[in-house]
Amino acid sequence: MMTEKKSTKIYEAIRADIVNGRIDTRTFLNAGEIAEKYQVSKAPVRDALQVLCDQGYLVSYPRKGYMINIFSKEEVNKIQNVRRRVEAYSVELAIAHASDDAILSLKPYADRNFQMGESLYVDSLREESNNLRFHVRLAEIGGNEYLLDIVKNLAGKITMANIDTSADFSYHEKIIEALLERDVKAAVKYLEADLGTL
Repeated sequence: MMTEKKSTKIYEAIRADIVNGRIDTRTFLNAGEIAEKYQVSKAPVRDALQVLCDQGYLVSYPRKGYMINIFSKEEVNKIQNVRRRVEAYSVELAIAHASDDAILSLKPYADRNFQMGESLYVDSLREESNNLRFHVRLAEIGGNEYLLDIVKNLAGKITMANIDTSADFSYHEKIIEALLERDVKAAVKYLEADLGTL
């Protein structure tokens, strides 16, 4: 993605702020102000902002700055449809490669009220979003880092769209049980029910 370490750190910080709702959707982001905030030159900031545009998190307005992308209902549906297919593959990989202990590491995210500490892969998701953390961890235990990147990206966008507020966490327990039984069909069925229809 980006080879320059400064660009990567700035990208991660801005993306986390976007996904966590710390930036007002009506605010223009300015490369100069961000460079000043992080005490770097404008070049790595511009690189980070361009990647966020390429990934659909931001929209560029020439001579004005960047604004957070607001997803329409149609776009959210498209993202969720991709998630269903991609996360079905997460299930297949987890069943094929994850140990029972790795599968059981999903259990905390089956609890809506679980408060977590630091994690390698879910730090940019909303603090209250254990539903999305569950899906990211499911991708993680399958062992394919490229799939993990895709799930993190899609999960972040859905978090931005604020559509998981009424998640039914009971499906998480059912998915875990099906994974432990190595039952792909049942796990995918519960996964699809968890993702819901829009």
